[in-house]
Amino acid sequence: MQRLTGARVMLREFRQEDLSGIRSWVNDYDTVRFLGAGYVRPQSWEQTESYLMSLLNGEAGGVHLAVADRETKRYLGQCSLMMIDHTARRAELAVVLAPDSANRGYGREAIALMLEYAFMQLNLNRVFLQVHADNARAIHVYEKCGFKREGCLRAHFYRDGRYIDAVQMGILRGEWESAREDAESGAASR
Repeated sequence: MQRLTGARVMLREFRQEDLSGIRSWVNDYDTVRFLGAGYVRPQSWEQTESYLMSLLNGEAGGVHLAVADRETKRYLGQCSLMMIDHTARRAELAVVLAPDSANRGYGREAIALMLEYAFMQLNLNRVFLQVHADNARAIHVYEKCGFKREGCLRAHFYRDGRYIDAVQMGILRGEWESAREDAESGAASR
């Protein structure tokens, strides 16, 4: 797979040296509290190594790419397309950034690159995700990337002794293409 390159970040294949970057978030409560059940318990160094090896060996299923700084190639986080259904032409998006990379616009750029890959290379029609209803920052970023709220799964997640709703969000290829054309025509008229 070729690298996907934006203004500040690139999506690239994982490398062995990404292990320390993954370790920077995998046990960080403020990061993992919005992730799936696999991150409820602390992860040992060996578990993280095993996870990275599954990514390096292509055993994880789906498309998993490291988000890296375009200049330094340093690991910033990761972005994935999972549950890819080539018949229905859809996939689920997941993104996570290391704590020192959050709130800098890297996630938005990584999502834009992954959406371009999903729609232009994989020929998907729909990309969807689920986000904790109390994760306002992530919902805002997804909406900026063109995702629409499609529904609510009540009491879908369990964290910190309480149930939390999941917001189901999605973007269709036509919506993505329309937003892209609008951005290009707006840039051309300046």
